[in-house]
Amino acid sequence: MRTLLIFLAFVAAAAAQPSFDPNQFIDKKDLRQADVDQLWRTLGISGKIRETTVNGSKDHNENFECGLDDECEAQLFIPDWRLVDAAGNDRLVRIKSPRDMSRFLVFHQDEVGGAWRFLDYLDSTESHYAPARAIVVNSGGKGWLVVNSQPRCGTGCSLFPSDWFELKNGKLRMVLSMPRSGNEISQNPGRTFETRFTRASLSGGKETLEFVFHVEFSSGFGSSIQVNNLWDEEKLIRFSRTAGQAEFKFDAKNSEATEAFLDIFSTNEEVTRPRIFRLIRTHLLEIARGPNDPHRPWLKDLLEKYPNLRELAPVRTAFGKAH
Repeated sequence: MRTLLIFLAFVAAAAAQPSFDPNQFIDKKDLRQADVDQLWRTLGISGKIRETTVNGSKDHNENFECGLDDECEAQLFIPDWRLVDAAGNDRLVRIKSPRDMSRFLVFHQDEVGGAWRFLDYLDSTESHYAPARAIVVNSGGKGWLVVNSQPRCGTGCSLFPSDWFELKNGKLRMVLSMPRSGNEISQNPGRTFETRFTRASLSGGKETLEFVFHVEFSSGFGSSIQVNNLWDEEKLIRFSRTAGQAEFKFDAKNSEATEAFLDIFSTNEEVTRPRIFRLIRTHLLEIARGPNDPHRPWLKDLLEKYPNLRELAPVRTAFGKAH
């Protein structure tokens, strides 16, 4: 009798779930606050902004708001790859507010013509220059939901992060947050960088996400000698985890770059010049030792600006010998 009651309760709950087709959100403008509030109620989710990390999801006190002029927008994304590890179709719906806020809703359909199931959602809160975008990356037999955003930075800099999520037991959780692209040209030398995903792999109980990190150096705003391309570097970097765990961490042992190199040249934060010069000393010495190197005027200007910096002492000596 108890088993029958549990079964009947399950059927009644399933029948009570409203029918919802994400394809209706191909392109909707000027959504009202009442519209999105009704959508949250229909899906059974909160109107509070949610933070999703490696530790799970947590609602904050701030509400998802469409502003005084009811300016929320909805857009449908049909991913190139499946996020759900099962046959069928996936859909992503982005609800965007005018306050740098996007909510991504994930749906799955088991078979063509079947009912759509709402799975989970996540919020992206700081994409100022353009709405956050979500794509599904499939590699190594797994699908990853990747959210790319463009937050505020400042004069002469940009930093566009990429947050990676996996769907586990019907819930999204963050597994990696890393810089996707950006630049810092207010310093000398300036730099512009990008990361390119290459593949995911599983070996010996360890999962790995592999990227190519490419950085180009220029003179930046801090030099009176302007040079667009001083040199560039491209290195393979890997993030790994024990299979089944949540967070991927930088794998220094199996990466061509050090974590310090990645942190310094993929950030918009002020980095001390001694740290930068230690990492690029080989390139500075190469310029200094070449009497006909076209970048010597730039290096001469740099050495004159920092006459007492000990990290530049070997470069200064080599520069003098090459005259």
